[in-house]
Amino acid sequence: MWKQRIAALSLLVASLVSLQYCKSPPNPEIGRSQTIDCPVELPEAAAANLDVSCSFISVPERHDRPEGPVIRIAVAQFRSPNPEAAPDPMVLNTGGPGDSNFENFFPDLAGPLGETLLSQRDVVIIELRGLYHSDPNLIAEEVFAAQLDLAPRNVSGPEANEVLLQAMHRTHDRFIAEGIDLAAFNNKETAADIAFIMSALGYDRFNLFGSSAGTLVAQNVMRDYPQRLRSVVLNAAVPYGSTLLREMLPNAARSLKRYFDMCAADAACAEAYPDAENRFFALLDALNSTPVELVVKHPDDGSETTLLLNGDKLSSWLFASMYAITQIPYTLERFHEGDFSAIQNSPAIFFPMRKFSYALGYTVVLATSPDFTAVSYQIPDRYQAWVDGLSLFFSPRLMEAVGDFWTTDPLPAELFAPIRSDVPTLILNGRLDHVIPSETAAELVAGLDNGHLFVFEGVAHSPVDAGTCALEMMMAFVTDPSVTPVASCMAPYKHEFQLPE
Repeated sequence: MWKQRIAALSLLVASLVSLQYCKSPPNPEIGRSQTIDCPVELPEAAAANLDVSCSFISVPERHDRPEGPVIRIAVAQFRSPNPEAAPDPMVLNTGGPGDSNFENFFPDLAGPLGETLLSQRDVVIIELRGLYHSDPNLIAEEVFAAQLDLAPRNVSGPEANEVLLQAMHRTHDRFIAEGIDLAAFNNKETAADIAFIMSALGYDRFNLFGSSAGTLVAQNVMRDYPQRLRSVVLNAAVPYGSTLLREMLPNAARSLKRYFDMCAADAACAEAYPDAENRFFALLDALNSTPVELVVKHPDDGSETTLLLNGDKLSSWLFASMYAITQIPYTLERFHEGDFSAIQNSPAIFFPMRKFSYALGYTVVLATSPDFTAVSYQIPDRYQAWVDGLSLFFSPRLMEAVGDFWTTDPLPAELFAPIRSDVPTLILNGRLDHVIPSETAAELVAGLDNGHLFVFEGVAHSPVDAGTCALEMMMAFVTDPSVTPVASCMAPYKHEFQLPE
């Protein structure tokens, strides 16, 4: 049975390639499919019940140069057990940019999400060009080494950014020496990959899900291949053509200040956490003066290791945690009491995320921001100190410095314009998102003839990760994209401050 499927797939790929190029392709490797063992292990029980196959599919490194080199994209095809499944599959993309689609979605498809999606249709996971399981990937081992070096040291945010900058320089030089065309790793080429691969798998139309940075990939497909799309779901949508990266730090500072202002205006919160804003900045100063040594689990092997926490590192952790945590006063109160278990239980920002393609993230962002500069926007009073302490990998200041030497080709200016489309699109955003103000989602939906926007009041970055409501709305929409989803399940998603126990 498997041999028959492989033979049929090979015949289909060959036919599609000949149709695309109207003759034998300039490079016979284009469209070649190689069956592989799925690189992400599924639980034994789930593996027995899932009909999944994985492969490498070769695509042009640059789609407008089919005579040139090819790269290999890892693809997983999960087949629905429903004999009456819809013919159009769901394609899932996560964020970053740089997060592995395989690593993110394989576990989900082994659980309730997979059961729900596969009851209706096939699901396809494409490990986008540059991601961990594709070939080549843009994994920055030099950065991982730098992160391990920084964790036990008392370094300021600017000092840490300089260490990361030098690591990125070494990463760039290695990729160039290996002959990797970094400029070919952008969302326009990725959109072409998706369309090509879905044809290779035998699907004419498909549904597309994108989360966070993955919504930018989705919008490229909407622009270049609208006829292939039946529906699109954008979770934590980033409007194409926006200047969000340049405004990221001011947005984050205003968001943090808003939490303190909301708490001060809430009688119960103000009583539980008096003077929360002033105490936060005092905590940063105290930790920068006298860092705290924490014992955390090393993410590679689970062994105990040391993390030296100063105020700048706390600033970085808080920024990263705000993607999910909305209980800022409660969390900070634990720190005031000397309880840093929240950081000890979630120290990932300080250690290598070895399956995250940092270099792909930089390449994608810089390709769409060829003139990128970390413009100094107005940051509320003392929050400049918080911003100055951040040593985030995607910090605009670090991004600007990397842009001085990173190899990219500026994409045409017309590709940065906001998306205009009539593809049925569902947009799900969080009101408390500290990097994507909900107002920008309203700007995005304004250009969509069949767009529907829902903003979850008490949610930060990702409504899909905040509970079942967003998934229910998504499933209803994909079942029938002509009907606006019922939003009654959103009512409980309001923000209430957590008080001391």
